[in-house]
Amino acid sequence: MNSEILYTQDTGHFLATVPQKNNYYIVLLCLKGNTLIKIGHHSFELGPNMISILSPCKIFSTENSSADLEVIQLHFDLSFLNKTFLREKVLRELLELNPDYPPVYSLEDSFMRVLDKFRCIENELKIQSAYHLDVVRLITLEILYEYNRACEFCLLGFKKNMNRNYQLTYEFKKLVDAHFTEWKTVANYSSFLGISAKHLTEVIKTETGNTALQIIHERLLLESQYLLKHTTCSVKECAYKLGFETPSYFTRFFKNNSGVNPNTYRCQP
Repeated sequence: MNSEILYTQDTGHFLATVPQKNNYYIVLLCLKGNTLIKIGHHSFELGPNMISILSPCKIFSTENSSADLEVIQLHFDLSFLNKTFLREKVLRELLELNPDYPPVYSLEDSFMRVLDKFRCIENELKIQSAYHLDVVRLITLEILYEYNRACEFCLLGFKKNMNRNYQLTYEFKKLVDAHFTEWKTVANYSSFLGISAKHLTEVIKTETGNTALQIIHERLLLESQYLLKHTTCSVKECAYKLGFETPSYFTRFFKNNSGVNPNTYRCQP
């Protein structure tokens, strides 16, 4: 990203069939269609009238994107907003909300108002009148406050419908995201959570449709794919970074879960 802020509707700027990691924020406003986004321990669908923020330094991927997908995006670094009157701590709180919930919210009645703000940014960046970047910063802040409003509204519904199994599932996913290179068995996680491996497996299967072990393996595979595509680490180095005892064990794991061996995957376009 060469400019201080990028406004685009080119979905190629955020769709990632191969896991990737950015060093900037992406604010997404979906106009049409849908796509599945996986970031951190969250997996969620972005659809019409929904807003989402993808944070930097987190591996994410997208899949099952519809042919009619239309998403307006704002790409910017935190330093772009640091030139406003708000302190960095406040800016981070606006950009990164409750980590227990997926970063996507329905705008409901405020969608057109938020869309107008995106269009104003597009116009300012196109015309480039005096102080246009200062104006864009202020409008971006308005969008972030709208995002936070939508979050507050949605969380009320989340909390009313949240049950123990839902909470346990998210606790497990957070733990996987934090410990997947060290803990590779369901028993590692169930022991920490104070429940049996059997109970954890049953809850995760009911809530997600996948087994607990599948979720652990998915997170390992995601990190493996990122390392193979976006770093120069050898297969041996990847294996040890991910906590595998031997490179051959890592190779078997990767092939069993992706269908190809690590070197073949790395060479694929």
